[in-house]
Amino acid sequence: MAIETKATDWQVCMLLNAAAGAGAAAGTFRFDFYSATAGITARFKFVGVGVGEGGNLSGTVLPADIGSFGPWSSIKCDMPFSVWDLNGSWGRLSTISVGMGVTLGPMYISAAKNFWSFASWFHSQDVGGFGTGPGGLGGEVLIGRWTYLGTSHNVPGSSDAGSTVA
Repeated sequence: MAIETKATDWQVCMLLNAAAGAGAAAGTFRFDFYSATAGITARFKFVGVGVGEGGNLSGTVLPADIGSFGPWSSIKCDMPFSVWDLNGSWGRLSTISVGMGVTLGPMYISAAKNFWSFASWFHSQDVGGFGTGPGGLGGEVLIGRWTYLGTSHNVPGSSDAGSTVA
């Protein structure tokens, strides 16, 4: 079954970002994870708390490619993982972004089965780039949890990826 298939060819598309901080910070994020090997696009949420300043809100993906930028980022896996492996895993998300209407900034994500483990599914992978929404200026470093929400029809190179809303 696709959700149980371990793979290393994951691509990630960030769909929604809502975070704020004034010393202490919190945020919720939505991502699609696609693997050709597993034959699935799985939607995940990441919810975390940590430190940060300012805030950001973005909620749609820009069209397939803007120059060398696109909504999908290939991630380097430390070990193969499945949708079920990622579900419930602890994670870290570090981001800084700026913009009004169109936002831009790096976003680094990590995930591991256990909080205290040095063995991670992936670590410090940049899935940032362009997005749209009210925007803002902010930066956060959050520790939280990855939760599987269901499957998605969003795939790299699809013509409707630009209209994806979380």
